[in-house]
Amino acid sequence: MANIWDLALLVLRTLPLMFSDITYVLILGVVFVFVYRQYQKVQLYERRLFGLERINPLIDTATAAIYGIIGGLFATALFVALGVSLSDSGIAYLWITALLLIFIHPRFLCFSYAGGLIGLLSLLFGFPQVNVPSLMALVAILHLAESLLIAIDGHHNASPIYFKRGDQVVGGYSLQKYWPVPFVALLGLVIVDRGIDLQVVSMPDWWPLFSSGKDLGEGQSIIYMLFPVIAALGYSDVATAELPQVKARRSGLHLSIFGTVLLGLAFLADRYPSLAVLPVLFSPLGHELVIYLGQERERRLPAVFQTDSGVMVLAVHPGSPAEKMGLGPGDIIVAVNGNAVESLPDLVQELSPWAVDPVLTVESKLKTPPRRTVTFRGKVPPLGIIPAPHPEQRFYMRFGESLLERLWNRLKSKRK
Repeated sequence: MANIWDLALLVLRTLPLMFSDITYVLILGVVFVFVYRQYQKVQLYERRLFGLERINPLIDTATAAIYGIIGGLFATALFVALGVSLSDSGIAYLWITALLLIFIHPRFLCFSYAGGLIGLLSLLFGFPQVNVPSLMALVAILHLAESLLIAIDGHHNASPIYFKRGDQVVGGYSLQKYWPVPFVALLGLVIVDRGIDLQVVSMPDWWPLFSSGKDLGEGQSIIYMLFPVIAALGYSDVATAELPQVKARRSGLHLSIFGTVLLGLAFLADRYPSLAVLPVLFSPLGHELVIYLGQERERRLPAVFQTDSGVMVLAVHPGSPAEKMGLGPGDIIVAVNGNAVESLPDLVQELSPWAVDPVLTVESKLKTPPRRTVTFRGKVPPLGIIPAPHPEQRFYMRFGESLLERLWNRLKSKRK
């Protein structure tokens, strides 16, 4: 137990090094600017499409940093407990490859695809020279940290949006989250045993679970240094068949299963090098399976944010009468002051030119009780809701175009 506390103290002393070294400060600044810019895009989208003013990029970035610290501590615990070293994992190749893959498709900006590609090249051609088990363990741990962040924070501030699903436009949510994740990893170094006095913490005989892959000469041994690292993790998804928090938790569960299986395969590859191809192939294919399961569920289940009668709430404006009434996603306004509401024009008519102290009858398939009455002391409109789209909605959003696809579409449009 004393060793665990000594190790924890070393980790806590290592983390502040990020803020005292100019290199780490610059990297941290770049990551924060990247995260800030992503939330700024979400803010601009909501403002232009719905007039929403609920996203503050600076506050959201600061909040994401707090969650990122939680994810970083979780990743640190796994790196140190399992003895996964960055020395031969090829983390630089991982970053470069992931950045290049984004030109094929945005969703390929993921370590699972980059790690699988690098591992396969290393096994087939011997370049780049990386420790494949350590590389795949690194990818697995980062995905486990990401799965935790998705489960606890992936649904916050989900953006309402209109999607084209089949021949209909339906309501749903765009889940866009980004986290700066500082963590501490291990760096294995070969030293010559000559009585060097170092501050070390003795670890159990079974540690590390992942070997370093370094060839040791006579009188040499390996020590592991704690090494601070900063990463940026992201989550992008859509929800049309369930509430954002339900979708995020399910996505986090699927991703945690993927990360656990990948980590297990990496451990087998460390013990039996002939099995190294298993985690290398599972990394991209397993991640594709996770994406497929999410998309297939969206296709299979009916869209819930649409209704044949009444006006369904997709989102509410902050500080609006609707928010004060407790209206939220999935609520269906079926009557105002006892008068039935069949459509959005009916709702507008019931509130025109204004209604004082209105009484709304609300139904919901997503909440209990399924039918309730809400009141507001004051005058409306504005009511402050974003309604789910009607079946003949003319505008909607498209996602997933890569840079090459966007350039090609622009070229085709200019030719017309």
